[in-house]
Amino acid sequence: MRSVSSPRVPDRASRVALRSVRLTFFLTGLLFATWAARTPSIKHQLGLDDGDLAVAFAGLNLGALLGLRLGGWLTPRFGSATTLRIAVPVFALSLSAVLLAGNLAGLAAALVVFAVANSVVDVAMNSHGVAVERRAGRSLLSGIHAWHSLGVISGSLLGAAAEQAHLSITAHFACTSVLVALFGVATTRGLLPSSVDGARSSGTTQHPGGRWPARLVALGALAFCVALAEGAANDWSAVYLHDEAHASSAVAAVGFGAFAGSMFLGRLCGDHLINRVGPQRAFLAGVVTAGAGMGAALLVGGTVAGLVGFALFGLGLSYTFPLTFAASGRVVGVHPTHAIANISTLGYLGFFTGPTVIGLVADSAGLTVGLAVPALVVLLAAFGVRAVRPPSTTTEGVAPTSATDPVRPA
Repeated sequence: MRSVSSPRVPDRASRVALRSVRLTFFLTGLLFATWAARTPSIKHQLGLDDGDLAVAFAGLNLGALLGLRLGGWLTPRFGSATTLRIAVPVFALSLSAVLLAGNLAGLAAALVVFAVANSVVDVAMNSHGVAVERRAGRSLLSGIHAWHSLGVISGSLLGAAAEQAHLSITAHFACTSVLVALFGVATTRGLLPSSVDGARSSGTTQHPGGRWPARLVALGALAFCVALAEGAANDWSAVYLHDEAHASSAVAAVGFGAFAGSMFLGRLCGDHLINRVGPQRAFLAGVVTAGAGMGAALLVGGTVAGLVGFALFGLGLSYTFPLTFAASGRVVGVHPTHAIANISTLGYLGFFTGPTVIGLVADSAGLTVGLAVPALVVLLAAFGVRAVRPPSTTTEGVAPTSATDPVRPA
């Protein structure tokens, strides 16, 4: 099928900015995975039980939501490049704040700071990714998100190596913080100027971040659905394979790997599919693949079906969340960064909600029925596919963009 757009030849600044934003996604993924990989050791070191750890995670979730609102306020005022230049090293160094926690209260407070900084970076780097994508005139955000997945994988492997080598948490976190801060500052030098998405980048009157046009509401609902499904698979894939499909612990762990690996591969290939068939068809193909694949695996049952089902689930979901970010940056009357912050908030809520909903359903009806919920939710998202339509087909009057006026907000 013929491409739906005519990609522009990227200039040197665009190519450098693309590499820079990819590396920023990679570094943030690595940094967060560094914390996640050493969580059991931190739990043991502080003498926490599961309930205590749940309280600490609540601090992490609270900080994430607060940071999204803060990022939505800072980024459009100062531009994503300036925000990242400050927020990336702050995020990196905030990891070391966890080392100062001597008890549960200290850990929860440190994680609030860590999560706030993470979310500010999330908003700014997604905003910059949208700016780079619009300057290029073709889909790039899925591949950019793949670098975050690669960072998570790298951070997890380095964390496992640190555990195996009995490297202290202090040395591990301190070295990672300093290196990511230094590389982060160097990386941001290649970003596009802050004028591309700062407060002065628009010549139109825009609604404040609290305003939710109908299309943004629809995109938020889609983000919530796909994030809910991703969160459910992250937390319950290995449990399902072990408890319901009667797989060994090793095979159950492979199930999560199949999901995460297919997410990464899907994001690498997602831009090609989007550029080839358009955002709507690509989104529809993704949610149908995820929902139908997972649903069929649950109906068939067994280890092999479960592994295939989670692989298809990850493959289908992989590029759908980045697609909602790209589409939100084109919503009329709302600054792209405000839109991205709003979409991110609903996505985080979905990510947090999914595992809890599955657990409640599984407790009364079994995990097979519980996992049918995200499969159904993803299929229902197909009915909102029009929200991701490209500017050329929208009736909302999105202003055209060009290489010299790359990110004029819709």
